[in-house]
Amino acid sequence: MFQRKDANTFDVNTDKIDTIIGKNTKIEGNISSQGTMRIDGLVTGKVEVEGNLIVGENSKIEADVKADNISVSGEIVGNLTIKNQVQITSTGKVYGDIEVQNLIIDEGAIFDGKCKMNKKAEKNAETQQKKKDVK
Repeated sequence: MFQRKDANTFDVNTDKIDTIIGKNTKIEGNISSQGTMRIDGLVTGKVEVEGNLIVGENSKIEADVKADNISVSGEIVGNLTIKNQVQITSTGKVYGDIEVQNLIIDEGAIFDGKCKMNKKAEKNAETQQKKKDVK
């Protein structure tokens, strides 16, 4: 019925992954990173990536997540604040609210939460700053 166009997905060069959290790794706490990050293990806390985040099929994240783009093939329990695009693949599960510019949900994916679609994240930030300047 609906077909996803490959042009809508963000381009992730898996040869250029800067940080990998392996499938046998468990991290509790806050993670802050730049570049592309892939998570295949268990993470609880908070995740902030200035770049792309890839959530592997067997991963579980119990955290609020901030990133430029995210592809979810595993499970996330927490809110997502993403600048550009969220893709939830057919094996992906997101239990929490999403704030994003573009949202792609593949058939079979699970999304349980609310979604706020931003036309342009930068424009919204500028508008909020102007409101603060006026006060």
